Amino acid sequence: MAECPAPFVVDPLAKPGSNLSINPALCRHGCCIPCPAQDLFYNDGWTVHAFLATDIVRFISAIASFIILLSYLVLPDKRRHPSLLILNMAIAIFLFSMTVFFSIGNPNKLQCSGPINPSTQDNNPLCAAQGAILIFSSLATCCWSAALIVNLHCHTVWNSNFFTHRYIALNIICWGIPTAFMGAALGLHAVRFEFANLCLVSVSRIFELLFYPMAVIICPAFLLHIATFFYIARIAVREGLETDMSQSLSTGSNTGRSQAARRHRHVITAVKIQWRALLLAIVSCGTVVFYWVREQAIYLQMLTLTLIPCPGQIFYFTQIHKMQRIGTDPTITTHWLECMLTADNNKNQNSCVYVISPHLPPFGLMITAEALVSLCGVWVFLIFGKRSLWREWNDLIYDIRVTLGARGRVEKNGEQFFAL
Repeated sequence: MAECPAPFVVDPLAKPGSNLSINPALCRHGCCIPCPAQDLFYNDGWTVHAFLATDIVRFISAIASFIILLSYLVLPDKRRHPSLLILNMAIAIFLFSMTVFFSIGNPNKLQCSGPINPSTQDNNPLCAAQGAILIFSSLATCCWSAALIVNLHCHTVWNSNFFTHRYIALNIICWGIPTAFMGAALGLHAVRFEFANLCLVSVSRIFELLFYPMAVIICPAFLLHIATFFYIARIAVREGLETDMSQSLSTGSNTGRSQAARRHRHVITAVKIQWRALLLAIVSCGTVVFYWVREQAIYLQMLTLTLIPCPGQIFYFTQIHKMQRIGTDPTITTHWLECMLTADNNKNQNSCVYVISPHLPPFGLMITAEALVSLCGVWVFLIFGKRSLWREWNDLIYDIRVTLGARGRVEKNGEQFFAL
């Protein structure tokens, strides 16, 4: 076909009497769906504007998480256990969020390699780099979230600072596992653009290379967190009962009550000290779980509400089979093409959305998933950007000014900088 009706483009390899095509999945009779196809499958402009919005949120998250990362890297009081766990978590979440820098403002350069073919790691180096960072940071976020949960459990239940002198092993594990799976994905040439504004593992390999490893990390950590929660609840209930008993008895030994009180104070102190780290770990795990399970069932989505925003895995578990069928079943796109090419509907993709929408992830669910994972950095900032952090920056700036020769001319004022 010499020309194709808009919005379709001519297949450069198509010839009369041959089956040659630049992309058989996206081309029919010499005409091809332009890349990215998702922009035509939904209502006109919906995906462009929605994913631009999620990119903006992810950009804000990158800046917010970098502020926390820099704070925990520079401030003297933050360079020790357990703040080092939060520092590593902030690094992972910053890397996860900064992948937006590859696409914001011009997502097409990441999504596509030419007017027809979607990007892969082989035909678009930008896609390869962004996909590798996204795989690495996703798994690293899970690993450090699990480490935070384990640390809280050890400190609260066993009164043990287990990780204090084990950071070499912890770094090898929590950075080594993501590196191994990132290398496996690149070695198998599995990184490609599928949807949204991101390159990730292809849908045919995403479970074994990304989501199953995440599940192995997240599920035990979540169960451990539940055990810790029940331990805290049991101690609190027991303390309440013992308090009631002590009020009703006029005599008796105080030894048991004093031991229970010490145990109660230890648990409460542990929770007060580490609740921010715990909340961050739960938010991060929840975010990953939502993105993972959204492919299987609605009740799994309800489960993730207990984990706070959890966009990724739930979406894949519940919707990924639809994305796979579009690529393997040509009749789905054939019916949609027939609708698009009819005289009345030409150039009017909105009137043909109904043909293909049953075979696509629901637009609202897809955007919700992307928006929630994009908020990870914002959560980090809201949880750890507390008043004391800005006071520490104030103190550090003052000390630097004194060191540089301002001693005697600068009067320290606790509210001079970063006053809230």
